[in-house]
Amino acid sequence: MQDNQERAKRLVPTIILTVLSMIQALALEIYWTRAVGLEVLWSGGWDAIIAWMQLVAGLVSILIIWVVYVSFVLRFTWLPSLAEMIMPFLIGILEFAAIAMMHPQTLALWIVLVAVAFLATLFTGHQTVTAARREPANAYFFAQLEAPTWRNYRESLIAIALMLLLVAAGWLLNSAVPTIIALMIVVAALTYQFYQIKHYWLHSITAQNKE
Repeated sequence: MQDNQERAKRLVPTIILTVLSMIQALALEIYWTRAVGLEVLWSGGWDAIIAWMQLVAGLVSILIIWVVYVSFVLRFTWLPSLAEMIMPFLIGILEFAAIAMMHPQTLALWIVLVAVAFLATLFTGHQTVTAARREPANAYFFAQLEAPTWRNYRESLIAIALMLLLVAAGWLLNSAVPTIIALMIVVAALTYQFYQIKHYWLHSITAQNKE
């Protein structure tokens, strides 16, 4: 039994990473096809600005999802749960749907899909970190960190809530202004995620050096 668990800890995260890499590669192909067909990008005005922001945010989100999981596999040893094995497919479906909705005229629906993808990624990350913390091999990283709770994701959850509230406000008020503000929050949230990834990556490197 112990041998099976050790084998699973060694192989399953790598298998999930392989599947996720294929999903992200497919997402990039769909993204490129969609981007080439977006004539609104060259039309000028607010629609073009919104479309470019969606385009940049879409590419960055694809990269973040891949980098987050790569960093998990490279830094930690853990036994993935069934939910962690399924989530890459759900996140991939949300990515494909968001790419299909990448247009100023469907901005509200695009933001909703991005917000749900954010939430799914946070859930998977929390599950992974919780499982990895229980493994003695990861003590070098978690020794100086408090046990993770949902409070660790407060900023991200607030950003998701604001996105959805602003989309709802835009629909109720029949105004594009709240939805555009929500788009700006999406860009800010992605920027913050990159900062977080860099912070924890540097922490893992310095922790290993101390070992």
